[in-house]
Amino acid sequence: MKDVLRVSLLLCGLLLTAGCAQTVVVDASGTTKSGAVPPHVTYVVLPTAEVEKDQAFPAYAALVAGKMDDLGYKKTSEKTAQLGVFLAYATHEGASAAPAKSGNAGANMGGMGPGSPGGSGYGMSSGPSQDTSGQRTYTNQLVVVVVDLQKSSNTGPVVELWRGETTNTSRSKNFEQVAPLMVDAAFQHFGESTPSAVRHQFTLEDGKKPQEMKNK
Repeated sequence: MKDVLRVSLLLCGLLLTAGCAQTVVVDASGTTKSGAVPPHVTYVVLPTAEVEKDQAFPAYAALVAGKMDDLGYKKTSEKTAQLGVFLAYATHEGASAAPAKSGNAGANMGGMGPGSPGGSGYGMSSGPSQDTSGQRTYTNQLVVVVVDLQKSSNTGPVVELWRGETTNTSRSKNFEQVAPLMVDAAFQHFGESTPSAVRHQFTLEDGKKPQEMKNK
């Protein structure tokens, strides 16, 4: 009888744990620019000016590279890559609306990179720092911009092929926790245009799976 009770309590505990899994909502949109993204060519993940000095960039770049590899692209150096996959991300205090579609094709390859990804260049607007319950909120944003490096130059316009924009509103500033989910949401629309932002729902456990698979 005691053994049966122990098993029952254990099952109840597991069910309660599963029921308490935190849901993470990510709004994602995709925009094609100058033609289709060519399949199975070489690429390199590059930072925009906003994040190039961030010590965490290599870890986030690895998430993007993993998605590109899964799609059949081959990672190489900036000198030989056909595609440049620019990555920008930021956390802002306050709520924000879904990412706005930017019509800015960008200036040159220097400075802030193609289309000035990140920050206000992506339609981010500061909102109230507290929600209706009085708790402080934060908006995470991650943007992936794919450009044709072979057709772009340091002095001329960037040939942008596709842009994926994602946002997440959270009560935590832990961007590292949601970054894998935001990358996942962005790449679910890789190479395509969405008429509006698409809402994706994950759990925090979903974000841990890619890292666990990598460590095996």
